[in-house]
Amino acid sequence: MMTEAQISLGALALLYVFLIGDWFHRAWAALGVAGLLVLLHVITIREALSSIDINTISLLLGMMVLVGLLGQAGLFFRFGLKARQIAKGEPRRLLWVFFILTAVISAFLDNVTTILLLSPALFRAAEGMDLDPVPFLMAMVAASNLGGLGTLIGDPPNILIGTAANLSFNAFIAMLGLPALILLIGVAVTLPWRFKWEKNPQGVVVDPYQVPSEFPLAHRLMPLLGVLGLVLIAFVLQRVLHVSSGEIAIGGATLGLIVSGPRVGRFWTMVDWGTLGFFVGIFVLVGALEHGGVISHIARFLASQQLGNGLALIILLGSAILSALVDNVPLVAAMIPLIRNLLHLYPGYGMELWVALAMGAAIGGNATIIGASANVVAQGLAQERGYSLNFRRYLPFGLQVFAVTLILGTLYITVVA
Repeated sequence: MMTEAQISLGALALLYVFLIGDWFHRAWAALGVAGLLVLLHVITIREALSSIDINTISLLLGMMVLVGLLGQAGLFFRFGLKARQIAKGEPRRLLWVFFILTAVISAFLDNVTTILLLSPALFRAAEGMDLDPVPFLMAMVAASNLGGLGTLIGDPPNILIGTAANLSFNAFIAMLGLPALILLIGVAVTLPWRFKWEKNPQGVVVDPYQVPSEFPLAHRLMPLLGVLGLVLIAFVLQRVLHVSSGEIAIGGATLGLIVSGPRVGRFWTMVDWGTLGFFVGIFVLVGALEHGGVISHIARFLASQQLGNGLALIILLGSAILSALVDNVPLVAAMIPLIRNLLHLYPGYGMELWVALAMGAAIGGNATIIGASANVVAQGLAQERGYSLNFRRYLPFGLQVFAVTLILGTLYITVVA
């Protein structure tokens, strides 16, 4: 008869198969696997519910609503308009402008949300210059994944790591702000010479400066910016205020809805329920892995190898390679209990293991089109507009970014961490 540990590992492998095959939405895949574990009595319903991190779910939910309100107010379209003005018709300059803009915004917003909100402006800018927008979109993906590495709220894996390590907003920036900047500079220096600027295959020419009229909350932009400012200040003062990041995000979303007034409409449509469902399923799966003793067994094995400082490098390389093959969210969720066990067995390791995990997830997430959620979203956006962005087209670009950032990440872990 199969043990609980074997069933949990089989469930993890099954989820990865579903994610790679892309036969179902990832939320249904994760929730289905979680439900199977409950039905097989690997984990009870009470244990499954207690394994769900409410703070992470609240943080994602609140930021989704607040960002949706800012999008309705036209904030991100205005960002894109300014970026096009700065580019002045030069493709390489347009690339750099959107790369920097995406990296900065991704530090404060979820990278998937950043891609969703900035991509319409990017498509309009590239089409207005009669250029193929796909190279610019791929650069935005890299910028979003690496820019999001630097802050607690910039990337879903960071939210998981920050919560697990009990890191405040400021502490997370102090830990990962510098490596994120180093990786971004490395890619920015090598990126522009990777592309040959090609004509738009659709021959679409639009007026990139025509302002659309679909922003029902345009008159509420300034109050919403005030709310966003308060939320960011609350994140910075989180330890002083004695509130969780999830409570701050929910409070900001609530205040944003109040100042927006009745024209918001169905605000719940701003929430990516699929992402939240995916996280719930992942939390239950990881809870089953812990309950079955899988995580503690692996931790004891690694600790017995007397790896010393090499352990951080193994975590960096392992998480980077695995994140290139599957979405980095389930990988990080599965790795967190492992790191906790290692720190419990050998507390002398310190925070470098968390740094290595976060860096590895971000680095590997850029390698393939399925490495991170932002990549998959960008692929869908391109295909919706009739552009080709498949696994084969993205791979040469992704591997170059992966190689550059992995070398820089290895040097950082070796020299600094």
